[in-house]
Amino acid sequence: MALNSSYAWSKSLRFFLRASIALSLLVILAGSIVRMTGSGMGCPDWPRCYGLTIPPTSPEQVYWSAGKEYAKNQMVLFEGALWSAKEDHKSPFIFSSLAWEKYTQHDYAEFNATHTWIEFINRLSGALLGVPVLLAFLWSLRRAKTHPRWALSMTLGLLLLLFEAWLGKVVVDGHLVPHHITYHMIGALGLLIVFTAVHRSVSFEREERLTTREGSIHGEKYRRVAFGFGLFTALLLLQMVLGTQVREWVDAHRASPHFSIQDAGVFVYIHRSASLLVLALAYWIFSQTKGAGDVHTQSVKILAVLLLETLVGVVLFYGGMPVFLQPIHLLLSALALVWAVDGGVKSLLIYRATPTTPSGE
Repeated sequence: MALNSSYAWSKSLRFFLRASIALSLLVILAGSIVRMTGSGMGCPDWPRCYGLTIPPTSPEQVYWSAGKEYAKNQMVLFEGALWSAKEDHKSPFIFSSLAWEKYTQHDYAEFNATHTWIEFINRLSGALLGVPVLLAFLWSLRRAKTHPRWALSMTLGLLLLLFEAWLGKVVVDGHLVPHHITYHMIGALGLLIVFTAVHRSVSFEREERLTTREGSIHGEKYRRVAFGFGLFTALLLLQMVLGTQVREWVDAHRASPHFSIQDAGVFVYIHRSASLLVLALAYWIFSQTKGAGDVHTQSVKILAVLLLETLVGVVLFYGGMPVFLQPIHLLLSALALVWAVDGGVKSLLIYRATPTTPSGE
């Protein structure tokens, strides 16, 4: 009975963690689409959108007009500025500053319904992410005495999610300050790492005869493989940060009639050259994990997705940075990151659970 209870408990926690990982990937993809389409200011306020729970769909809802009912904090555009209603009221025939307060967080005052809904969906995906994260956090607290690392890790994940939400407000209030956008993405990747690591740890505990099913390689080799996965994760994160620097340059210069990614400077060439190093390390992990069951499967996935990502990178570099490929490029990196963390944590756990000296040698 106790075993069944423990199994049900870990099954629930694994479900919440898997949902957290999937929604984190969705948040990263949605954020990239927001940036691709230039929709970052589609909702000029936070956490609502034009002061509304459901975003506007037409200019008539946004531009001020006489004889219309407005709710407190609802926002309108009037004479090139953004205004917030002080109280519920019906607007008179002449715009009155007594009923409206000018929004001073930034001076952005445009409306594009498509951009608004793209940004709203991005925010909604972030809000949905909070549900499984909170549940996983509460579940982990139930085993805090026996598994303090799970509880600490999920506390970190929850705090990081709250920080991400706050940073989202900072990004909007600062009218998309470039480096803040990069920090926002790094935070999302941090969430992905935490949730993946805890999920692997929970899964490992309930797997029976793990080392037998994992194949014939011995414990010491798992230690080297775990180090390889860790190094790969660090290099991949560095690559993704370099990619954001390239992306910032692209966003700033794409409107130029002489735009060329080859003029982006040193970052783009470091990013391109380092991709070969990351690919080589992925192949080394692949070769070292043959016969290692699920760990080898993760290395195969990583190698396959990196080859595809390299192809996408070539098209981006020589094809003029087509915008629709940019979210795909980032999503492929995020998938590789998940599999690398999963494979690395599992290798480390197997190493700790098995003798470091192979039998028969």
